[in-house]
This record gives sequence, structure tokens and C-alpha cells, in this order.
Amino acid sequence: FSPITIDSMTSLAGVNLTGPTGAGWCIFVYNLVLWQLFGPFGAVTNVKVIRDFTTNKCKGFGFVTMTNYDEAAMAIASLNGYRLGDRVLQVSFKTSKQHKA
Repeated sequence: FSPITIDSMTSLAGVNLTGPTGAGWCIFVYNLVLWQLFGPFGAVTNVKVIRDFTTNKCKGFGFVTMTNYDEAAMAIASLNGYRLGDRVLQVSFKTSKQHKA
């Protein structure tokens, strides 16, 4: 599948082409995996990936907001323990964090 072909691209205006990082070119795709994982279970209204403020690197977790409790519960039941690449997902309802005194 190719949504666009190179021949149909007219401009790369605004794209920062500073050079490769590491072993290749890094392409930023925001929240794509989370939307794709949770979308089949119901309406996803918000996705947030948590990043470290100083390094801007992903901390390895995020939050998905769904509109319907039953759909959210089905997503949790289906995706908790799901293997995504070399990682096993831990999926649960968000709980309130207790502040330490």
C-alpha cells in the first residue's frame, strides 16, 4: 500500500533534512500505533504519549481515552498481555496516583 507515490510529491517544504541519525533516517509518526491498536474496539477521543521533559524521549507509556466503558474494558481485556514487537503490553484503567507525604 502506498498512499502517495514519489512522483506525486511536489515539495518537501518545511521538512528538516539534517541527515541520518544512527543507522538510518528517523521519521516521526505521532500516536499511530496507539490509534491503530485501540481504534478497532471503539471510539478513541484522545491519545497521549508521555515524554521526559528534559530529553523529550518517550517514557514507554501513554494514555488512551475512549468514550464508552464497555469498549474500553474490551480493549483492556484484549490488549493486556498482547505482544507488540519485542514488548508485552500492560493495559489497565488509569488509577489515581497517591501523592507521597
